[in-house]
Amino acid sequence: FVVYVENGKIRPVDNKYDGGIIMRRLKKIVTAMLVAAVLISGAAVPMEAQAASTLEKVLYGTAAMVFISRYFSDMDDHQQLQFLETCQKETGVYESAEAQTRVADIYDRLVETGAVERNYIVYVSPDEDINAFMSLGGVMCINKGTLDAMDDDELAYIMAHELVHGEKRHSVNGVKKRVGLQTALSIYLGSEQGVGGVILGNIAANYISNVVFTKDQEKEADSLGFQYLVEAGYNPGGAAASMSVLLDKYGDKPRTGLKGVIAPADHPSTKERVEKNGKRLYEYSGNHVKAKDNWILINGEKTFQPAETKRYTQTERAYLTAGKLAAVYHDGNVQNARYKDGMIQIGNVPIYTVSSRENGMEIEAALNKGIVLDRGDPVKKKSEVEKRKDKLKEKRIETAETAVR
Repeated sequence: FVVYVENGKIRPVDNKYDGGIIMRRLKKIVTAMLVAAVLISGAAVPMEAQAASTLEKVLYGTAAMVFISRYFSDMDDHQQLQFLETCQKETGVYESAEAQTRVADIYDRLVETGAVERNYIVYVSPDEDINAFMSLGGVMCINKGTLDAMDDDELAYIMAHELVHGEKRHSVNGVKKRVGLQTALSIYLGSEQGVGGVILGNIAANYISNVVFTKDQEKEADSLGFQYLVEAGYNPGGAAASMSVLLDKYGDKPRTGLKGVIAPADHPSTKERVEKNGKRLYEYSGNHVKAKDNWILINGEKTFQPAETKRYTQTERAYLTAGKLAAVYHDGNVQNARYKDGMIQIGNVPIYTVSSRENGMEIEAALNKGIVLDRGDPVKKKSEVEKRKDKLKEKRIETAETAVR
């Protein structure tokens, strides 16, 4: 229902809605809030903004920003198809059923945790750079380059990170901060509401794939993204490994353009993100397993350094192997590692594929040297995980029953 914006930007899909109607409806709500605030303060509501007292200017400014926030929130809730069209026009679409199925399967697993409450559309762009973004309206775009560079455990973390941005409405908060107070007041007090709709529509469209997130929002997305990742049953090491891929390809210098969406200059450095996710892995293991300087450490004992392969760097393999060990320790009572047919296993869990350049028996012995120091107790699972899953199950049952009726 937002006005049409030039050059393939957002346009209405339902003629019964337009920017003016929405602007007027939201303005009534915010004006009521403003009047109530002024009456409580004992001040009179001015007819002209120029004649306003300091208090009234503050109230008008506050009301204008609340109005802008509500407008963008309304877009975020109801403009998914329009934003999808705008995003795809800007990025292009990678026409690959295999790629689309891959991201759809990962998305479904993340949703199964019950942590994801909104509905999202996920698609793949043909860009070869490693990148992804979440736009207003709940549209996630992932570059082909990201799929090529990362395995499913790593890709799942990137997607989980973006889903947190959507769940926490970070795009709304980011875009509204791009609207200055003077612009907000002009739109709020202006009589031409359709013009205001054009301005806000253009602002939203211009920030579809540009940086709008703060450092704190990025940290929140990193932290909760790790939680989504492990709750969906992916390798806990996928988080640090994915960031190590970025660090290896782009370094830790400030990035510009679309490359800056994942790791912009004013956000946590990529190196810091690798380290933070390594710490989360360690805590997930019950403080038994970590990867440091490409060594796998169990209970503080250096065990071995994984060999680099054609598919994975040594750092990636260190974090992914440590992640598998962390998952085993998370469940507690760890059995001895054993080497058989080119694979290191703990119980029935495959931990590490031994290359032709490595000695499997030596790796087995090194791992067991650390394991016997402390086999670990089960790490308490957070009760909210199961509660969310139960809630999701109840919602599905309720939806099915409604459909039958």
